[in-house]
Amino acid sequence: MKILYLSTNNICRSIIAESITRKYAVDNVKGMSGGTHPGDDIHPVAHRILKNHHFSSVNLVGKSWDLFSSWEPDIVITLCDKVLKEKCPTYVGKSVHVHWGLPDPTKQFGNMEENFTKILTILDERITKMLEVDLESLSKEELRAHLKKVAQ
Repeated sequence: MKILYLSTNNICRSIIAESITRKYAVDNVKGMSGGTHPGDDIHPVAHRILKNHHFSSVNLVGKSWDLFSSWEPDIVITLCDKVLKEKCPTYVGKSVHVHWGLPDPTKQFGNMEENFTKILTILDERITKMLEVDLESLSKEELRAHLKKVAQ
């Protein structure tokens, strides 16, 4: 089961989701992330928050969503409202797609570390719940319903 997390810059939310999925995923689940206009590297606060919460940031870099056209993800989870306004690659239409819209922690008021920690906590809870079931055993409709329920 291939899961792709998409955001605009692929330096915060989607990168955090990729790292969380890598930590919890079983052998048949692979998580990746991409962006419409990816940055060169992950945000330094995202890097620090991942490290402080015992998630790996090894090999996490900003990647274009165009790199995944031949990867054929089974699930595409968009995390940024701006991504929904972009013309999505064709592989998104072939995947089970859900939107888990989360605010950009770099654009929130208050303490940056707390903003990033809040996003990590939300994604950690959602991804943990998502992976509690055998994703491959679900039909596309059941899978979409499960992914939507996880975000409630």
